[in-house]
Amino acid sequence: MPARTERRAIAAAACVLVLLASALAHAQTPRWPDAADIERARKAHPFPTPDRLGAQPAPPPPSVTLPAAPPSTDIEALARAGARLGQAAAPASAPVPLRVFITLEMPRASLQLLTNQAARSGAVLVLRGLKANSMRETLASVSDLIGERQVAWVIDPEAFARYHVERAPTFVLSLDDRAEPGASCGSDCRTPATFVSVSGDVSLDHALETLARQRPDAGAVVAPMLKRLRGS
Repeated sequence: MPARTERRAIAAAACVLVLLASALAHAQTPRWPDAADIERARKAHPFPTPDRLGAQPAPPPPSVTLPAAPPSTDIEALARAGARLGQAAAPASAPVPLRVFITLEMPRASLQLLTNQAARSGAVLVLRGLKANSMRETLASVSDLIGERQVAWVIDPEAFARYHVERAPTFVLSLDDRAEPGASCGSDCRTPATFVSVSGDVSLDHALETLARQRPDAGAVVAPMLKRLRGS
């Protein structure tokens, strides 16, 4: 009897272990919803109808505070307005007695010669506008032309109209600083009364000598520039 009782106890314990293992297996296995579960959930939480969707208020956009941006500089607008863009640009109040009107399409040798002579004489190189309508290309071409030399240059289409410049290079010498017009002439580009000019693919010293012959009263202005050009 004791042996039979012992066998029964062992069998009962084995049954308990089987039941526990089965319960644990069921507890660890997720129960996926069946069709009835899905239908109950759909009835409890129905999808909104189109008219209800349109009535739902849109959530407000997030509030983002950006730091104040510094004011930008429109370089191309400044250039078209005749801004001075040179490494050795003179103050706005300083007189500019000699302007050399050029284009970047001129022969390279002529541009190099005039740039060298402008650096020595203090003349200002004047462009009509941007190369290929691009400030980037204009700056690259001028920087390549000037290099390390100290030369003032401007983009000033109004000056071309004011001095009736039709060819490049044209050399314009102002004889009276008090008669010089302002930086902008708007729709009325009046020609200054006291200036003399000459056009042609010549050196700056040759142009100055020609200007002095045309206007003997220009000698006092021409002489110091020729002296600087010739290093004497």
